Amino acid sequence: MKASTTLTLAASLVTLIIMGCNEKKTTVPHDHDGDGIPDHGPGAHGKPVPHDHDGDGKPDHGPGAHNNHSNNDHGHDHGHDHAEKVAGPNGGKIITAIEPHAEFFVTDDRKVRITFLDDDHQPIAVANPSVSIVCGDRSNPTTLTLTKEAYGMSMISDNTLPTGNNFPTIVTFKNTPDATPVRAKFTLNLSDCPSCTHKEYACTCEHAHE
Repeated sequence: MKASTTLTLAASLVTLIIMGCNEKKTTVPHDHDGDGIPDHGPGAHGKPVPHDHDGDGKPDHGPGAHNNHSNNDHGHDHGHDHAEKVAGPNGGKIITAIEPHAEFFVTDDRKVRITFLDDDHQPIAVANPSVSIVCGDRSNPTTLTLTKEAYGMSMISDNTLPTGNNFPTIVTFKNTPDATPVRAKFTLNLSDCPSCTHKEYACTCEHAHE
């Protein structure tokens, strides 16, 4: 009887010890799902991921990316980056290397007419301009000198262009006798453009020009 009582007391004591240990078990930090394993390391809360706009815990772009574009970059046509190509009032090439700008136009008899233009591409008078042209075969170039026409505000060449429809051309401008010469260099292509009403040298299309 005494032995049985001793065993009962011992069993009760073991049960109390086990219950006490369970009650004193330390809660596992960051164990949000109750499985006894931390779901993340200490300090993970309160550290938002930079540039994580969709909340997936991953940065959507690198630092500074917001500064590399403007609001106009999103789904808009950037037409302002491409200047519209226009021909001169006579259908010639507008030379922008000189101020005021000038129209280079080849007449039906292959002479060159130069007309100075205002900002609206309308003809204007320039007091004492000097314009000369060197073109054609580099080993035997043709030189044209231009003088004011008897009427209007344009200048016309004293000679005609050399034979051929595609050759290098240099136009030299001096708006006053003391001015520094300004030169415009281009390939004069006198072929008809297949896409617009101008010659290739004055074409306003977007295709490549030689």
